[in-house]
Amino acid sequence: MNIAPIARPILLLTMISVMVGCTSNEPFRTNFDPTGGDPAKAVIESTQEYKLGFVEFDDQGWFWDIRQRTVVEQMIRDESGIGQAQGATPRGIILVAFVHGWKDNAAYNGEGVKAFRDILQQLSSAEKVQTDHLPRKVVGVYVGWRGLSAMWEPFKELSFWNRKDTAHKVGGYGAMTKLLVDLENIQKDSLAKIPATEPRTELIIIGHSFGGAAVYSALSQIITERFVDTIERKNKRLKPLGDQVILLNPAFEALRHYDLNQMALAVGKYPTDQRPVLSIFTSRGDWATHYAFPVGRFFATLFEKGRDDEQRRAALQTVGWFKPFFTHELNYVATAPSPTTQASTLNPVTKTHEYHHPGGEKLRRSVDNLKAQRGKWHPNGPRPQTYNFDDCVLKPLDGFHPGDPFLIVSTDQRIMKDHGDITNKVLINFIREYIQFCQVDSKDHSP
Repeated sequence: MNIAPIARPILLLTMISVMVGCTSNEPFRTNFDPTGGDPAKAVIESTQEYKLGFVEFDDQGWFWDIRQRTVVEQMIRDESGIGQAQGATPRGIILVAFVHGWKDNAAYNGEGVKAFRDILQQLSSAEKVQTDHLPRKVVGVYVGWRGLSAMWEPFKELSFWNRKDTAHKVGGYGAMTKLLVDLENIQKDSLAKIPATEPRTELIIIGHSFGGAAVYSALSQIITERFVDTIERKNKRLKPLGDQVILLNPAFEALRHYDLNQMALAVGKYPTDQRPVLSIFTSRGDWATHYAFPVGRFFATLFEKGRDDEQRRAALQTVGWFKPFFTHELNYVATAPSPTTQASTLNPVTKTHEYHHPGGEKLRRSVDNLKAQRGKWHPNGPRPQTYNFDDCVLKPLDGFHPGDPFLIVSTDQRIMKDHGDITNKVLINFIREYIQFCQVDSKDHSP
């Protein structure tokens, strides 16, 4: 494919898009009043199922308003019973951070906000039907930035490369790392205070599109250092920052993941309690990362020299399209060959997918099935396993080392149609399942 003739006019239009049709550069969440004010601007959203806080960053990676971080972190401490309230009982919670992607922001009806609310709702519903421990509260942190920088087409589409640079600023200039480290410190404080008989506090970080790039920029060095310190030196379970990092259609070059990939390949034996900790899911229909991304990288790397063709491809392609890194396929199977078939989200009458009814039998079967699938994950086992979920099958590719905590997954378009298809009910139900699939033993209170 000759990229240059295609790329020149696109580059010109991109430069024009920077100058016209820009969205306002200001925070969305400015209402700190928990009892009133404009709910669409609330820094804290509260429901019976979960609490959700918003922290926003500007284009230079600074906190828009440090009070957002302060209020949200205090809310998390209060929900976990380690806040300032006298007589509060420390208890485990499920804490999830979500960093949205391209053409999105922290607006009340934004696609990322809607998807994240559904993820929190599904986690809360599943937590209430599991039988291993008392239900934990679910708390979310939505990380906002100006992923939507243009109001009109074609400038929205042409903002792709400009927003990539901004995402790496947001993730790489320290403030986002500070926020995520703060969340992990709250988790550690909670784990230290929860009675040994109570379920643990979990921390999951999800990034979409350039939000995935921001997360990777913020955490990759930490994950690398911890890989060396835990697995290579002490043969202990690797924890990234928190317990899990899940990236959906992340828009960053495969080159950035090379060192971690090589470390994983070099490990002869993983700890027996190792779980997946960094999982990347890219839709096979994601044209933005498949086609647009390499065009931008072509110009960005025009005067760089790679040592060979593979390195050059790794500099141009996103991590989710670089085949040497692939570990699994996630395929849509409406009649998966397992008891989970009975828990499909597909309504046979309407032929549409629907979330399982809270407390309903399908949700109970789904949660029970996850226990069976978790039991098939054996680090250092003789062969990699295939895992059956409600509507999906996670199938390992040749060469995957059982126990490898880094999964790069090529994803069926019926699960995630394209780059922005993050409100897909099949996908959100799978994210809920996958979070539970990857969970550490609930009684493990190690930091």
